[in-house]
Amino acid sequence: MKTILISLIFAAFSFTAFARLSDGKAHLKLQGTKIIGNIDKGFHFNKDAPASLAIGDKSVEPTKKEAQEIIFDASSAKGQAFKLSFYVCDDKNTVCESHEETYVIKADKLVAAVNAADKVQAAVPVVAKPAALKKNKHGFYENNLAEALKLAAAQKKTVLVDFNAPWCPSCIRLETETFGEKAFIKASGKLIKVSVNIDRADNKIWADKYDVHAIPTMILMNGNGDELARLLDFRTADVLAKELTDLQSKKLASTAELTKKAEAGDKEARKTLATLSFNAMKYDEAAKWLAPLNENSLMLAVSEVNVAQEAFEKDAKTKDAYQKTLEKWIAVYSASPEVMDWRLQLAKALKGEQKTIPAEAKAIADKNLSEIQRLLATAAERKAFFANTLQGDYTGFERAELLAQLANTYEFLDVQDRLKATKDELATEVSAMKLSVARPGQLLTAFSYMKQAGQKEDVVKWLKQLIEANPKSDVYYTKLAGYYFREKDFEKALPYSEKAVELTSDLKLYNMKMLAEIQKGLNQQKQASETLNKALALPEAKLEANKKTVAAMEELKKSLVTQ
Repeated sequence: MKTILISLIFAAFSFTAFARLSDGKAHLKLQGTKIIGNIDKGFHFNKDAPASLAIGDKSVEPTKKEAQEIIFDASSAKGQAFKLSFYVCDDKNTVCESHEETYVIKADKLVAAVNAADKVQAAVPVVAKPAALKKNKHGFYENNLAEALKLAAAQKKTVLVDFNAPWCPSCIRLETETFGEKAFIKASGKLIKVSVNIDRADNKIWADKYDVHAIPTMILMNGNGDELARLLDFRTADVLAKELTDLQSKKLASTAELTKKAEAGDKEARKTLATLSFNAMKYDEAAKWLAPLNENSLMLAVSEVNVAQEAFEKDAKTKDAYQKTLEKWIAVYSASPEVMDWRLQLAKALKGEQKTIPAEAKAIADKNLSEIQRLLATAAERKAFFANTLQGDYTGFERAELLAQLANTYEFLDVQDRLKATKDELATEVSAMKLSVARPGQLLTAFSYMKQAGQKEDVVKWLKQLIEANPKSDVYYTKLAGYYFREKDFEKALPYSEKAVELTSDLKLYNMKMLAEIQKGLNQQKQASETLNKALALPEAKLEANKKTVAAMEELKKSLVTQ
């Protein structure tokens, strides 16, 4: 399945890179008129992010959207091309990736559309008239890229654009742990900085234009809007400052200029283009630029594995090629977080649908166990191990991540006593962390480990503290309301959902829809109908970018009438 994502990725040419972790983790199948999606261990569907089945201009939300399962009603889709979209996150909540693909139903099977005639054309969003330039506390102009580019062109300056969302843990970490630090302020002093919230309808056109499928995404561009470099995910102020300083010391070229050089045989241009493609999640293009160089690199390895995995997801007959690609790169990069993931992927592929784990698959999983145990024993080796990765910054979470991987491996091997002991050790590790509401992004990142360790009460406790520390933000009210809603505890969800609606938000329609669903769960049909009517009367309900949410509200409204 082709995936378009919102996640965390890093470049490896002049800066680190981070790979698409959720590729191949979601699995869709057709059962009667329902499309049912399930998710691999270590990942979950993002219940707080949009999801829909779209046919032309009509769009409906899933009938079920839970962490481990998502269900779409495809009764109206037979014989037509339709687009499925949803978000997948890893359980560490460092990755939240948007998956979008066009499908058709043929011979009662769900098939990815390959013909141009089958493709569903996305509607062009309505873009509001730009407001005046306004800076936030860290010197970023807010949500006005068009005017910032004009300013950059007039002053002949480079622009640093931070694409983000208020619910994204790594975006919050950049905001609270990096942008206010002296090292970053100094390194970005000559740049025009712009913050672009992708949740805003008037910013969708920019996310589409620059292929922003991962947040946080930071793009350097010139006054003409030409992309010069791309960095993704959270990084500390010192690391980001060095990367920005190094990039500004180079004569950065546009993609068109680089392509001319690369096609003429320029090696460095090929590497730069590979980096840009990799960070745009265009792994086939990244491999195309890197492979002819005949040089091993982790970026090439990640790209080839993702291409092979995508092919396998589309056609099970490519399983052998997928396994051989995994085996090839596991042998080359024996000690990296990527390989730890690849070993489990390979072991699962070898097991397939068999009830008993084959000896070869068990041996591969056992290799993970021995590697993790070795790393848990030595801090210095752990540091070196996580330095050799394209998966982002694990600072402070190294032991927790290893314990989480250890638990995943024991779960695959079905060693229940060791699985329980490992989860207990993970709970102890997380409890010992110096977490604080002053660093909310770091805290949100820790939630995934808490959940894996079974510390649900701690997640609720911290969310309540985040609400107390950020009483004017709807983000944490929405998260806690969503938690109770998924637990079907509608009574507890209601006041938090009501408060989320009361507060100003770029996701007001989404918050009102959730409130109506909670009211429906409490059998408050009249109140739910009133909430939906108010939402549909809002100016943002008329925006093209909100068509899917509005369509879902209309469907919800119909369900209230028919009950």
